[in-house]
Amino acid sequence: MNPWVRAARCLAAITLGALILAPLIPGPHARPLNELLKRISIQQSWRMYTPDAQRAQSYVSVRAELEDGSVVPLEEAIEAEAGWGSILDWQKRRIHIWRGYAAMGDRSNSNRNWYLRSLCVREDRARGAAPVKVIAERVRRAFNPPAAVASGAPALAVLTRTTVATIDCRGLPERNMIAADRARRGLPAPEPPPVRPRPRRKATG
Repeated sequence: MNPWVRAARCLAAITLGALILAPLIPGPHARPLNELLKRISIQQSWRMYTPDAQRAQSYVSVRAELEDGSVVPLEEAIEAEAGWGSILDWQKRRIHIWRGYAAMGDRSNSNRNWYLRSLCVREDRARGAAPVKVIAERVRRAFNPPAAVASGAPALAVLTRTTVATIDCRGLPERNMIAADRARRGLPAPEPPPVRPRPRRKATG
């Protein structure tokens, strides 16, 4: 290989390494160098290696409202209360993948809604009758910054709760799911909920 070509390649590699590392070294040069690199469309972000890094530990906590008006915690609520130790990391099953999706974000989430509908079926199996509705909360504890943890702060911040979804187990999709599950087990379909009378419209004119 031509020695000039070899030298040019080495110089290019050294220059590229300097462009990557120099802006990360604290000092007065960092900001001007970043601005200069942006002008020639050279930008970098370490987020490319973790584009959606986890910033908190979250659970979906679910309680059910029964026909008699009582509200009971379901399996998910118990796990959300007791699952903050590291032991759970070694006991996760496939169902925890769905629970992880159900705990994502505060906005409407179709994965969460279908998971909650499946709980109507699960509770119908366990209790012999589906709940009236299931209410889901997102239970979240953010990760404290490393500097704060090094100074003695706990690894997880204060627990927060946000109600993210309510599913009526008497709705049409939920009733169909329960009926299909009962049919597979040789059981009759549940009785449809009573039809509520529509309010009369006031006469106009």
